[in-house]
Amino acid sequence: MSTDHSDLLRRLSLRVTPQRRAILGAFSGGQTEHLSAEEVHARALREVPELGRGTVYATLAELSELGAIGSVGSAEPVRYEINVEPHDHFRCRLCLRLFDISVSPPSMARVEKEGFAVEAVSVAAEGVCVECGQYKKGLEDGARSLLDRRLIDEATLATLACSSVDSPLGLLAIAASEDGIRRIAFEEHADFATLTERARSRRGPRSARARLDHAGSVVDAFFAGSEHQGDDVFDPRALGESDEALLEATRHVPYGETLSYEHFSVDLDPYARGLVFGANPMPIVFPCHRVTRGAEQPEAYVGGAARRQALLAFERETRSAAGSPGS
Repeated sequence: MSTDHSDLLRRLSLRVTPQRRAILGAFSGGQTEHLSAEEVHARALREVPELGRGTVYATLAELSELGAIGSVGSAEPVRYEINVEPHDHFRCRLCLRLFDISVSPPSMARVEKEGFAVEAVSVAAEGVCVECGQYKKGLEDGARSLLDRRLIDEATLATLACSSVDSPLGLLAIAASEDGIRRIAFEEHADFATLTERARSRRGPRSARARLDHAGSVVDAFFAGSEHQGDDVFDPRALGESDEALLEATRHVPYGETLSYEHFSVDLDPYARGLVFGANPMPIVFPCHRVTRGAEQPEAYVGGAARRQALLAFERETRSAAGSPGS
């Protein structure tokens, strides 16, 4: 007798459709049964003949994410290695990298007593790797530091021109030297008040004020949907050499796309990378909102999680409206 899975779908806040009911109904062998997506598709076709493979794969992923069904194994491609000695692996669920580990094998005595002939045992652990953990800590420490620490000292401030700009992300304080943008601060940053106070006075060298006008046009252009900011937009003196290389690399991540922190070819450890991105002195100019922790959009961001999400959504919508990725 078939089971109606409508109640389960409603509890998961999913629409009750013939396709979802047929897919859940494919698990007719009980809790000891393990089916491939192809086997689910073959069984579900008996109920919904027009059911496509893509729908089956998407629905299985959705139900697994919601905890309605379990999944065993990985959809990742097979990975190869030159270490052919017996060993176990740890898979990071965020960056998807594999790490060699050594753990004591579980006892198979009970399994063998039940009649199974065990020929090999391997352990596959999954979680968050050390490097992803270090990166998160650096990101959080960097973002937190801007709430308490001013990046612009009094001596440097005297050489800058400042302005405040209203944006979709709230009010921004912008400081520029004669060589380019020196700082873009959000309202909660420690130096925001100092920079906006100088902006009201309209003090600063003429060359810095000219740069400030250019800085304002760069920010305006970004929120008008422009991907291109020019190569001389920032003052390199605001950054250390390694910091500049890492932040500059964010400008090569395609507009509206993301890249995980470990893929940047810069000689900094994961914690240091997180620290640089978290304390980014010029967000928007250096689009660190495009940097992820593997498959995760981190909560920590120089302007807060809500601003990160808003920036990514804005870029994707803008790119979609343009009609072609990266145009």
